[in-house]
Amino acid sequence: MPELSPLTYGHTDARLILRVGGSMGDVYGQRLLKRDLNGYILNEEGVGLAMENKETYLGSILPKMNMGWSLGFGYKGVNLGMTFTGRFGGIVISETQSVLDAAGVSKVSADVRDAGGVQINQSKVSAQTYYQTIQGTAAYYTYSATNVRLGELSLSYTLPKKWFDNKVGMTVGLVGKNLWMIYCKAPFDPELTTSAASNFYQGFDAYMLPSTRNFGFNVKFQF
Repeated sequence: MPELSPLTYGHTDARLILRVGGSMGDVYGQRLLKRDLNGYILNEEGVGLAMENKETYLGSILPKMNMGWSLGFGYKGVNLGMTFTGRFGGIVISETQSVLDAAGVSKVSADVRDAGGVQINQSKVSAQTYYQTIQGTAAYYTYSATNVRLGELSLSYTLPKKWFDNKVGMTVGLVGKNLWMIYCKAPFDPELTTSAASNFYQGFDAYMLPSTRNFGFNVKFQF
């Protein structure tokens, strides 16, 4: 058996396929547009949009490496801690961006309209025609999953025991999580997943809510 039954990602042409010699996270797609050295889209007939029906390997949803780096500082009862996390390698696909572009409501499509369309050979194709044609074409909505963020920041203060007749120790603190996305090229948080029930939908954005920051407050007593 050369490959297992493929899993299609939403309403795109992206398919997760496990083949002999490949990995479980390999994604394939079709219909790539060709460009010349100047970045202009080429078509063998000289007009219109150039499509290629050959199935192409887009990448793997699996990262090459995950890393974490924690730092801590303390001085006179004040403690500051921070954790940076990073994912390196792998791809993600955004069906949401594809739909927004085709509907003409994204910043990308607005920029193309302002520029007069997309240059194809010696003429320009309107933003509407271009984005409605490539809608669902995973190759155009595949992004690097590499991201680095400030995953957690905590600040605490241990009150002097003499305030409590040396009977009780008390520490108060603030904590925040997912505070700062330092580096990310994808239009959504690559760590989000569409379906919690299946690992196969990792790295696929289908109308997901954006990731959020979380803040908390804690109090600790020591007797």
